[in-house]
Amino acid sequence: MKAHDFKKYLTKSVMNLEVILALGLTIGIVIGLVDIVKYIAYIMHTDIGHTYEVFKKFLGFTLLLVVGIELVLMLLSHSTSAILELILFAIARKMLIYSETMLDLVLGTVAIAGVFAIRKYLMTNKQFVNEEGRVISAGEYIHDINFDTGLRIPENKGNTIGGLVCNLSEESATPVEEGAEYETGNIKIKIVKMKDGLIEKVLLKETKKDKEDKELEKHRG
Repeated sequence: MKAHDFKKYLTKSVMNLEVILALGLTIGIVIGLVDIVKYIAYIMHTDIGHTYEVFKKFLGFTLLLVVGIELVLMLLSHSTSAILELILFAIARKMLIYSETMLDLVLGTVAIAGVFAIRKYLMTNKQFVNEEGRVISAGEYIHDINFDTGLRIPENKGNTIGGLVCNLSEESATPVEEGAEYETGNIKIKIVKMKDGLIEKVLLKETKKDKEDKELEKHRG
């Protein structure tokens, strides 16, 4: 087996393992929802003197499930923004449940501020689409692309680029096939690769009008 083929096989195997882990986490989260109902029933039957401690445990368990959901999203999307959101929820859980002193709260606040600073100054306005466009996976999440690049791809017609293309295909009556082109918002989308009827790769290209609008905004700023 050649080195390139081995690397491709190893990458695919790791991705399959991540999907299995995400599935296992999802099953655990669903089972955990049953315990939330039990906690609620327990709170209702707890005397007022012990309600605070019981509710604190309930809140900690609920936030732990939220962290688990964010971990599943991170495993499936491989998105930088998903990682940061996971960190935010983990910090919030630590602050709300386990902070005992003012120093804990201050450190937690500084940590959250650091995460927001990373999102604002290190993850936005990247040169995502150049003059020739850029080829990306159809599984990329639209929200992540918009957040990371400042593009304005509509998010109400699909979660992923592939889902958006399918909806645009229905609206424009354009078949989903290699070479098909669609336009939405400030972006032109062209299917460049399909396999077994599924969209794998698309070419994104920013429209000329939107580029002119951005340049005008920069001059005004």
